[in-house]
Amino acid sequence: MSFGVVFLILAVGFLGLITLPKLLAKRPVVEPDPKPVRGDELAIWPFAPMPIMTDTEVIFFNKLKNALPEYHIFVQVQLSRIIEANSSETSERSFWFNRICRQSVDYVIVDVDAQTTLVAIELDDWTHSSKARQKADDKKDKALASAGIAMVRFHAERMPSADMLRYELMQVIESY
Repeated sequence: MSFGVVFLILAVGFLGLITLPKLLAKRPVVEPDPKPVRGDELAIWPFAPMPIMTDTEVIFFNKLKNALPEYHIFVQVQLSRIIEANSSETSERSFWFNRICRQSVDYVIVDVDAQTTLVAIELDDWTHSSKARQKADDKKDKALASAGIAMVRFHAERMPSADMLRYELMQVIESY
């Protein structure tokens, strides 16, 4: 072989060593822009404020405040804010979270530490008489009981006085 051919082979090999890593390097993946969702283009969405409680629930709330002034009272609390699955597996936690994530309780009585849930309260009215609602209520009661949180139900049409509320709720708080 002549010197020119050897030189040419070495030169091509050298260029290959320089450019090969650049060719094999991962190129950044350019993701396409997400597809627009209906309404994203609107400057204002079609929402209006609404009351957090019904008139009856406000009356009951005021009775609760008078009955238990030493505790915190929260309204319309999602179950997922006061209980969680105690499984170590992510898929199990997700399964149980999905069972409760859209359920809420009307009131939650919390200790002065603002972290300890003492009792959950539901104010049942005529809407709780359907079979579907009773099934949902049973699930809610079971989830709370499983977490060691007492559920107390009062009927809106037979709303107790503040004194009676205090007596009944303190019985539960002290014994649970």
